[in-house]
Amino acid sequence: MSQIMPDETILLNLPKGGDPPWALLYPNTYGVGMANLGYHYIYAALKSRGVGVERIFVDTECKSLEEGRFLSEFPIVTASVSYEPDYVALLKMLHNSKVLLHWHRRALINGPVVGVGGAVSYINPLLFSSMVDFVCLGDGEVVVDHLIACLRSYMKHGNRRKLWEDLSASKHVYVPPLHNELVISKKANLGRKRGNLENLSASLGHSVWMTPKAAFGRTLLLELQRGCFRRCPYCVVPSNFGKARFRPVDELISLLYKFKTYNNFNVGLVTPEAGDHPDLDRLLDAINDCGRRVSFASLRIDALSEKMLKTMAIGGKKSITIAPETGSDSLRGSLKKHFTNETIIKKLAIAKDFGIRSVKMYFMIGLPGENDDDVRSIAELSKQVWELLKLKPVISISIFVPKPGTPFSNEPFVGISEGRRKLNILRGSLKGYGKVIKMRSVDLRGSLKEYTLSWYGLQEAEVLLDMIDDGDKDDLSCLAFSKEVVREQIFMLGF
Repeated sequence: MSQIMPDETILLNLPKGGDPPWALLYPNTYGVGMANLGYHYIYAALKSRGVGVERIFVDTECKSLEEGRFLSEFPIVTASVSYEPDYVALLKMLHNSKVLLHWHRRALINGPVVGVGGAVSYINPLLFSSMVDFVCLGDGEVVVDHLIACLRSYMKHGNRRKLWEDLSASKHVYVPPLHNELVISKKANLGRKRGNLENLSASLGHSVWMTPKAAFGRTLLLELQRGCFRRCPYCVVPSNFGKARFRPVDELISLLYKFKTYNNFNVGLVTPEAGDHPDLDRLLDAINDCGRRVSFASLRIDALSEKMLKTMAIGGKKSITIAPETGSDSLRGSLKKHFTNETIIKKLAIAKDFGIRSVKMYFMIGLPGENDDDVRSIAELSKQVWELLKLKPVISISIFVPKPGTPFSNEPFVGISEGRRKLNILRGSLKGYGKVIKMRSVDLRGSLKEYTLSWYGLQEAEVLLDMIDDGDKDDLSCLAFSKEVVREQIFMLGF
């Protein structure tokens, strides 16, 4: 039995045991998985329906937290994949547990049924085309009852082909064993669609556990919104996760007061942009009334209000996180973020009045239309924040990664050498400010892996599995891919 669980506080009365045995993987660390609300949701949905679901993470030695069972002991294995690099971690978890990676090889020996969902499945489900028996497309709540019924039936009849056909009856499930050949040979739209839960009141709305070992600490996660009405061309949310849907504020307040008596927790607001919720002020008043600290993943500076800052101040927050993306007003405008550096300085000045002493700023380099002066503008804006406000900036630099389904999907990825050159320009522009401006840059090879996996189609996914099965190094840079081919394959699925 793992030593992680004793620190958990469970917020739902869920049944014990259950059937069939079902491993729910999160191919990242326990701390990251426990901060993922979607993972909480699917666990609660399965458990409340009597499924014997157990959690497994990369740092639990391929054993479940609940009963200490090895991954290889489960007849059903599903995973929630939130980030493209986690896909490789998932492959390694299965490989290390002696679970065959290819769906067709598992079928030959009646091995475990493997399925997947999570954020990556909204963007490019073809990444999983050679590995899994099924991919849940979109919000898990839409298909969970269908999945359970199909898999419970399969546990009785044992016919793999019938399982695949049953699963494919839902338009929100992609079944590679049935659909891959149709994509290649028929070249017709297969009518697969992302399932978007329209009424958020039908979902749980809050986290299942609180634990100090989670990435955000002991935090009650509340979901405010799914989807987005903004059309930022680089972002996957408006393009792939549906229109903006908001949870009613009365429900959020009710959930907050339901757990008010629990000791020592913060409140984390899960939403693409907290400032977009139409009744945010009422929720913040309730959080203040409960005497809780609130955390926002990131704040859109033009939506930052004094009420938000006051709530942060009451909770003792001394830092704030914003995402200017670039230091150039014109380049930022091309991203549909229509606020200026002047606005950023004015808003941060107000934040300083509420006790903020440092600011974390997210920037991207390698954006479409970017020149070297735009890169230098990141340094200039950061210097202004320090020189004008005496707020200590921590700047986090990532590389723009074009993703399927976004308006910028056809834009180029700058690559490692050009990314390194741009980072060196930025470092040179910050010379002399190292004591007050901290710069954290992304791993360039990690960005290349993310880009490559984002655009893997049927052929590339098959080759990668063969490489890992054969014990080769998963050097993704050696696999070429065609965006046009992958885009056509995604379209043929119905996306």
